[in-house]
Amino acid sequence: MITLRVNSAAEAWIQASELVLAHGKDRGDLIEVINGIIEISSFQFNSQFDANFRRVFGDDRIDYASAVTFVIPTESMLGGFQYNPIKPKWSDTYFGRMILWQNQFNQLENVLKILNEGKAVKRCEIIIYDPMIDAKNMYKQPCLLAIDLKPRDSKLQLTAFFRSQAISKSGYADYTALINLGKWLAENSKLTLETVTIHATSLHVRKQNKELKKTQELLSI
Repeated sequence: MITLRVNSAAEAWIQASELVLAHGKDRGDLIEVINGIIEISSFQFNSQFDANFRRVFGDDRIDYASAVTFVIPTESMLGGFQYNPIKPKWSDTYFGRMILWQNQFNQLENVLKILNEGKAVKRCEIIIYDPMIDAKNMYKQPCLLAIDLKPRDSKLQLTAFFRSQAISKSGYADYTALINLGKWLAENSKLTLETVTIHATSLHVRKQNKELKKTQELLSI
């Protein structure tokens, strides 16, 4: 198990990619490290890296994450929040399962209620993986399984568990979306976001669609 401690989504992508390329095992269509942990603790936005990433990999993965991983809710004129999914069949996305689990339960509202109680609880989580749906098709299982939230001493620690994470094209978008989720939860529960930790049991760089080549290109900039 390897832990990287970084200050931004950009730094997380760089160090995780370098780690996988230097120490990962070649699995044919990807290069993989088992049990990679990335702890982000400062959340600076690097506009230069963002522009370079979009130039090399394109905008689609970042924009996709902002549409289906976490969509910042808007405040309702009647009080509370409006949750506005912006993708067809959104109920099967990460965000869809956060706000309408099995078409009946808003997990974000539930964890906000727990966090606002101000207690150092041990059970505050958002579940993504649904065995009733996902176990039926091994090729369409979500990569993100669950998110754990720990409020401690007026601070919030968010930990996301991935069964699989392709650093090459998805890592930066995942980190950015999870930071935005953590910031939103902290802001609306009067906490300070302390860390966003990503535990990927398969942390890898894919070779398909020139992703390995593009990863090497971006690292060289």
